[in-house]
Amino acid sequence: MTTENLNRNVTDSDSDSDTAGMTVVEQTMRAQKNQWREIATRVSTLESRDFPHGGPKRILFFGLGSSYIAAKLCQLTLKRDRTRRRVPIIACPSTHVGLDAQPGKGDWVFAFTHRASGGPTIQALELADRLGAFTVQVSAQGVEQHLCAQYLLPTTPLERVEPHTAAVTGAICAVTSLLLGDKCVEEWEALQSLPTPSLDLCRRRAGKGPQILVGEWEGEWLAREGALKLMEMARLPVRAFGSEEFFHGPMFSSTDKDSVWHISLPKDPRNDQIKSSHQIGVFGSSPLAWMPALLELQWMALATALNNGVDPDLNLRPESSSGSPMATGSERA
Repeated sequence: MTTENLNRNVTDSDSDSDTAGMTVVEQTMRAQKNQWREIATRVSTLESRDFPHGGPKRILFFGLGSSYIAAKLCQLTLKRDRTRRRVPIIACPSTHVGLDAQPGKGDWVFAFTHRASGGPTIQALELADRLGAFTVQVSAQGVEQHLCAQYLLPTTPLERVEPHTAAVTGAICAVTSLLLGDKCVEEWEALQSLPTPSLDLCRRRAGKGPQILVGEWEGEWLAREGALKLMEMARLPVRAFGSEEFFHGPMFSSTDKDSVWHISLPKDPRNDQIKSSHQIGVFGSSPLAWMPALLELQWMALATALNNGVDPDLNLRPESSSGSPMATGSERA
């Protein structure tokens, strides 16, 4: 089934203020469209004098976990926009900054870190600051700006539960609205009209969940984010691969009994060779054409958790501690 088909079977429950019985994960996902509206409107009013004159020489995005995936999706979104100024865009894990990507003077460096609780992402931001780059900290609302960050770009309120869902889409909304301008803001406004998928329908389609997710280009990173959400919500040991990567080794470890979810782009040359139990399509050529697929993956991950009798709120933080950055053993998105 495709995202297009899923969106034909929806419930207009966004206006329903009754959240009794909903998990915090579901409440967060239902609220994120309103958060895009606030973020895009706020970012569209930022003053250009707050940023270096002349624009960036290069753009570097980095983060860990879902934050790194958000960085990759920002990179691919910018590359989809053929009207923007053509400057190199690099995305890498925070631990690779200084190795695979060396920041320098004239670069604009974006550190994706929801809680900014320290660790490799802040260390990479400190390195970029020392090397003369313009440093931007992309964090939740209310998180303090680090000394090494020359600009703080707030996204959503701090999420009370991991997995992060709104934090991912909110970070992407903030960064793409900033770098692509009014046209991107308009696309975020259009995305707010997307109907919320029916959770009951998602549960019927998700079953017990997949063993493997595959996709190419944006589809690969959507697959990796979907796999991470399935690990966090449903505690499943899911694997994710690029389509070409899958056919260069991993396919030999799969069986006909494995459930495969395929995030399909029209230009993926492996489309006809991937035997999937569920297909999520990416349609259109606009910069954010992949967003409906990300939303479907979020809801399918929640559906899978519920089908398996797993509480997706297992990592819930007490409300008293959700407003301040805190470490959880390792830096999270």
